[in-house]
Amino acid sequence: MKLPLVSPRFIRSALTSLLTTSFDFGVLTAAVELGHINYVFATWLGTVVGSLSNFWINKHWAFKGSTITLPNQLGRFVLVQVGASGWHTLGVWLLTRYGGLPYQISKLIIAAVVGVAWNYPMNHVLVFAKKNPTPPKTPA
Repeated sequence: MKLPLVSPRFIRSALTSLLTTSFDFGVLTAAVELGHINYVFATWLGTVVGSLSNFWINKHWAFKGSTITLPNQLGRFVLVQVGASGWHTLGVWLLTRYGGLPYQISKLIIAAVVGVAWNYPMNHVLVFAKKNPTPPKTPA
């Protein structure tokens, strides 16, 4: 049986996400443990830091070659990030508050789910899409 190949873009995006999730997780943990900030707000704050680094690395490495202009990418990125931050914050709150998990474990679970189910698909088709060339017109 032949296994389906995973695209190089997906692999680069996943590696980028691992790195930038560590930034996100670091901000979350430092804000809670050192700054005594509520874990829900700290979750949101971490997603902002992680997403900014994620955008830069994705633009220049994981999704390089996109034909979308930078201003359009930034606008689309903000929309995707608002959704991602919302999913992260809600998910961490639900798993911590009602699932009884430590906020760090909740964050790791939610980061994996949001990364695969939201961030990659939205980045692939919306933020860093490659426009299809206009097909040639056929004679009438």
